[in-house]
Amino acid sequence: MKNIITSLFVYKSNLYLSYLNGKIVQQHVDTKYKKSESISFTPIFDFDNTIVLDIKAYKNRFYILTRDGLYEYHNQLTKKIKEISDAQVIAIDSVLKILFIVSDTRGLIGINLRNNRFIDDINLDIFNKNVDDENIVSVTSIVASAGVIFLSILNAGIFRIDYKKKEFSFKYKTLHKLEIKNPQDIFFNEKEKQLVIVDFDYGLVIINIENENTNNYRLPNDDIPNTVKLVKTYNKTYYVIQARNGLYKFDPGNEEFIKIREERTSNLTTYFNKLFFTQKGQLNTIDI
Repeated sequence: MKNIITSLFVYKSNLYLSYLNGKIVQQHVDTKYKKSESISFTPIFDFDNTIVLDIKAYKNRFYILTRDGLYEYHNQLTKKIKEISDAQVIAIDSVLKILFIVSDTRGLIGINLRNNRFIDDINLDIFNKNVDDENIVSVTSIVASAGVIFLSILNAGIFRIDYKKKEFSFKYKTLHKLEIKNPQDIFFNEKEKQLVIVDFDYGLVIINIENENTNNYRLPNDDIPNTVKLVKTYNKTYYVIQARNGLYKFDPGNEEFIKIREERTSNLTTYFNKLFFTQKGQLNTIDI
């Protein structure tokens, strides 16, 4: 059980695997699309009393979210920079140089990455009560870019936050007869200005955030999606969807799905043309 992988993260040609026993292991990734980079990662700290939920990185500093707080790893030193027990997800806004944490009790927390100092909390009403008085708020994912943050919230929809203006509201509740209420994951394609959503009811939903032009695509055999990522080759870009019964890649140009694996997987991440995921707790790698 302790050797089960709980999260995957790729940074500068290295894959970081966290295990149920608290260990984080670095594994080099070779790809013909990018020159390999070297970065030292030899932590002397094991998170043996908690579970690693997520890892992000900024300028060779690693930010590790666990069930008891947020840690920073840099130059072989690990330190806790934020005590928090109810964080759900984290994201780094590289434009603002802020790390955002979503907390059940405090809403949205900002951390200045220049000095790792706390900035402020934005108290969000959605965390103070049940959405529609029916379901407890469960944030499944977060994306952040230039001060605009999107949260996917089960049984509620897509929540948009303008960090600078301190404005927030549910967004894309009804688009072209779509009422997005059960988003499982989101991905922001900055180059194409596309917010990509995988939704329990509608499958794959792609929204142009500038004009709100929207397209949705049912997965093969009405499979239920869980996670969406981007994968790139020299001349093609695909969205990869991890679903209940398989793995698929979606070709936006031809608007078609191609089945990659016909089995249940988890912990999906990508790096250029490479796809990483776990099956029964063990790592798998596929070239696209």
